[in-house]
Amino acid sequence: MQCPMSISTRELPQPQKEIVKRLRGFIARHYPELTESLKWHVPIYSLHGKNLLGLQDFTAHVNLNFFWGAQLHDPRRILIGTGKRVRHVTFRSITDIAWAALKEFIDQAIAKSDHLHSRYWR
Repeated sequence: MQCPMSISTRELPQPQKEIVKRLRGFIARHYPELTESLKWHVPIYSLHGKNLLGLQDFTAHVNLNFFWGAQLHDPRRILIGTGKRVRHVTFRSITDIAWAALKEFIDQAIAKSDHLHSRYWR
């Protein structure tokens, strides 16, 4: 699952480096069915060739992007974004990571992936 060249091998500042390391480890442990690849210079996670998630580092934070996030159930309004499809969660520190909520979102993204892709890419 690990991509040959990855964001974690770059010289990221802390806490971004640790955030990325922990998120990648969580995804690898809980979702071995996802394929990690390097696209747009960041790790992207896909299922059967369909992009679901992406990690993106910034100066002061890390985003976990859900490519179909607008379709995810989010009653606590954790996901950020107003575009047609993409939503993200921002992490400024390790303590920002709500692992249970993150798992819920990734589970939803996987469950909805076939339906969403067929609906938008006919």
